[in-house]
Amino acid sequence: MRIVPASPSDLDEAVTCLAAAFALDPITGFLLQAGSGYHERLTRFFSLLMRARFALDMPVFVAVDSAGVRGAAMGYSTVRTQWPGDLVEAWDRFERAVPGMSGRMATYDGVSNRYKPPEPHYYLGAIGTHPDFLRRGVGSRLLESFCERSASDPLSCGVYLETAQAANLAFYERAGFVTTGHGRLGDATLWCMYRAHGRR
Repeated sequence: MRIVPASPSDLDEAVTCLAAAFALDPITGFLLQAGSGYHERLTRFFSLLMRARFALDMPVFVAVDSAGVRGAAMGYSTVRTQWPGDLVEAWDRFERAVPGMSGRMATYDGVSNRYKPPEPHYYLGAIGTHPDFLRRGVGSRLLESFCERSASDPLSCGVYLETAQAANLAFYERAGFVTTGHGRLGDATLWCMYRAHGRR
């Protein structure tokens, strides 16, 4: 298994992998409303996010073996530039097609913005391993690759992320993350976590 920077040719496999990894995730379930058509919404959600990361040259990593992509991680660097116009329009259409999504996104952003660090940092927006490849160290290697990318950037002081799965807290804590705060997403709890460079 290799962890490598992703290219646009990895998009479809990486999105398929993330959609499988987040099938039961409370964050995407809250934002996109699990139920009929959820898988299609989830796939579109990750496709738009990853296309934007590629367009802006933001960090995207994939875990690959001889058969293809087994995991992916993506986020933002310290510089948050505007999405290209065509992707902004595509996102707006997507958000309008999911009833109540804009309000739920505002709730999510409200919690996240309250507890993210004030200093420049990288944001790990999504990390996932295909369910068939769990507990093989894929997630740990993706996480470290993302953190190493951040540490190599002189503008970045650390990596910030969120999770709504209590079972993930110990995983991130072992990697040096500490909880900065938490809030509610419907029936779920969103934990916000940060790893300053040198904390490991």
